[in-house]
Amino acid sequence: MVGHSGPETADDSRTHFGIFSPGVTQLFPEGHVIDVHPWEFNEVPVVIGAALKTGTPIVALHLTRPPITIPDRRVLGIASHFEAAKGAYLIRPYSENLPRMGTVVVQGTSTTNNLTKVLPKLDEEAINVKIVAAISPQLFAMQDEEYRNGIFSKSDRMDAMAVTNRAKRLMSDWIDPSISGDYTLSSDWDDRWRTGGTVDEVIEEARLSPEHILEGIRRFAADRNKRLSRLEVFFEQLR
Repeated sequence: MVGHSGPETADDSRTHFGIFSPGVTQLFPEGHVIDVHPWEFNEVPVVIGAALKTGTPIVALHLTRPPITIPDRRVLGIASHFEAAKGAYLIRPYSENLPRMGTVVVQGTSTTNNLTKVLPKLDEEAINVKIVAAISPQLFAMQDEEYRNGIFSKSDRMDAMAVTNRAKRLMSDWIDPSISGDYTLSSDWDDRWRTGGTVDEVIEEARLSPEHILEGIRRFAADRNKRLSRLEVFFEQLR
């Protein structure tokens, strides 16, 4: 059990800040570990059960402990917590009536909780981003191609940003850091550990409050044409 994954255990001071250290499980040999990152209580037994069914020898359960309000998924339009067993699921699909502005991949307790708080604001401002809950890269890789393409395709990966309570580099299973890294929101935004304090204080210091998340998504959406131009230049250089 990776029991201090993320900076939310701030009350115990920095010895418990799991910004960088939980990434050690990603160094294990391929096929020997399944990392699961449930963000609310109902997902915990679901992802553990799915991981144990695979027969993989190591299951790394990444947990934080802040008391969050369990969301009303039906009201918010979020997929069922049972979908966590598939490793990734939609928190918010694209609107077909607006231009697409990219995909936001979110992982972690406070980060996902705070992102759900800004969903009404995204609708109000017509910011048409798809939002994907990143629960387990290994479980997601085991799904069929149709599901993977519908939730988070290879093209989505090239036009994505991440929101994570851990380090930016630990999201490499989900995003391409060459461009997405410029927009990703993470606890190590300044390449430092966080200082001590309450959960609210350290999340603010990590720039992962609802206000920071909303501003980051605004910037990401507004820059889509700029991002796509950078991708065109990148692929042109490979020819």
